[in-house]
Amino acid sequence: MRLSAQGKLACIQVVDDGKGIAPEMREKLFVHGFTTRKDGHGFGLHTSALAAQLLGGSLRLESEGPGKGAGATLELPLP
Repeated sequence: MRLSAQGKLACIQVVDDGKGIAPEMREKLFVHGFTTRKDGHGFGLHTSALAAQLLGGSLRLESEGPGKGAGATLELPLP
């Protein structure tokens, strides 16, 4: 986990070394109802991205592909 300030933005980044994200999944990740989990509902990332936008920020996910982990970055404006 990394916390930083970049200009007038607070940046919170969480990185793991897990399953990673397949390139064909990247465009679907923030779509309401999309999930890769058997018991998932597909609301979490969609709702989180909308909340970030409402606060004037952004949420993004990055991965170099399957087996290479992933990173989530939340940027929010500082007061």
